[in-house]
Amino acid sequence: MKGWIVRAALVASLAVTTNVHAALPVIDGANLVQTTRTALQALKTEIYENTNIAYQYRMMANQLLQATGMDPTHLTEQLDAIKDEIGKFDLYGVTLNDLYGAVSDNADYLSKVRSMVKASGKPSGQWLEDQRTLLANGDKTAKNLFDLGTSVVKNVQTQAKRRQKIQKEMKLTGTAQAAAEATNEMLDVLANQNSDLLQMMSAKVQSDADKDQKALAVETESLETARRLQAERDQQRQKILNLK
Repeated sequence: MKGWIVRAALVASLAVTTNVHAALPVIDGANLVQTTRTALQALKTEIYENTNIAYQYRMMANQLLQATGMDPTHLTEQLDAIKDEIGKFDLYGVTLNDLYGAVSDNADYLSKVRSMVKASGKPSGQWLEDQRTLLANGDKTAKNLFDLGTSVVKNVQTQAKRRQKIQKEMKLTGTAQAAAEATNEMLDVLANQNSDLLQMMSAKVQSDADKDQKALAVETESLETARRLQAERDQQRQKILNLK
């Protein structure tokens, strides 16, 4: 079910149209930015839910501290348990905020790319094709842009993994779980979006294709050479046999 939702979100959020080169899609920069903003909104909702839950636990701790007539040992156990939960939600909150910052950087990067495409006056597919050519030729500007994108994407991935690791160790309420699942779906969309954009900008796709062609050519040449040598050896052997 989740896979179907993600695929549907991808269709709705990523403007994937005709092929540009080597079956790579053209992406509408405006939709990419919008997708990232949607992911930011999902994170903002989750941050709110997490903050609210942590606040409720703090209220529970305050009520216990004000309670009278409770067994001190039992009171201490309950307070320790609540403090443990507060610590988990506080840590989760820090992680969510870090991830929010990483996705914000992602949005800024996509906005920068979109602005560059617009300033070039070219269709996005042609602009990306130009970037691949420039990157393959060692152009510093294209390389810096690609390196920046790679760095932003890696940071988002790192923070997302951190969030998921902490999330697995927590018991979320129904509302918080729903918010977390919505964030998961949008992060899946964002991961695909980032992968598509960097793949289209990278010269690696064409470079790999060129390497494969060269490797095939070398392999074919080696095979032909081996066949020729074997034929020459067979001829020499036959001559020796004829002399006998």
